[in-house]
Amino acid sequence: MKNLYLRSMLAAACAATLAACGGSGGNLYLSGQVSNLAKDGLILLNDGESLKVPAGQSNFVFTKLIKTDDRYNITIAQQPKGAVCSITNGSGKATSYSVSTAYVSCTTNTYPLRGTITGLSAGGLRLVMSPNGTSPLADTDSYTFAAVADGAPYAIAVLTQPAGLKCRFQGSKSADGSDTVGTMGSAATTAATLDCLPQ
Repeated sequence: MKNLYLRSMLAAACAATLAACGGSGGNLYLSGQVSNLAKDGLILLNDGESLKVPAGQSNFVFTKLIKTDDRYNITIAQQPKGAVCSITNGSGKATSYSVSTAYVSCTTNTYPLRGTITGLSAGGLRLVMSPNGTSPLADTDSYTFAAVADGAPYAIAVLTQPAGLKCRFQGSKSADGSDTVGTMGSAATTAATLDCLPQ
């Protein structure tokens, strides 16, 4: 009888300890997929737990386990720098299986990349930046690539020279000056000036 009483007291003490420590008997993982996360800074939140998701990650798993019938609501506590993410299937009620249906989709912000052109007095100039291209008209004084991703490296090249002219990018590291490279900023960005001179 005494042993039975001691065992009951011990069981009650263990239960109280688990409750105080947050032990809830949860054994289900809360996870999901991530797509197109090219920037750092994303933080997800569920039930008070913050989870940092680094750039390039294709999935996430919260460390706090949940129980059957627990409600969950995954939200974005912080957007990545230079991008916007959204969540689908981020809230619901757990069944007897781990939850893995949440989906985070991210889109990196884009901005125009512009540059100045001098001396373009003839047609035929074509600039390319994969997968984009532009064909400035004669006498124009600028070029623009409308949507370049925040922080992305870029390379602009002269695909065809205008008639009777030779165009070179200022500061180009190539021997003929026909290309220029750089990194896109977090706003509209100015690329190298293209100077066109008679051949």
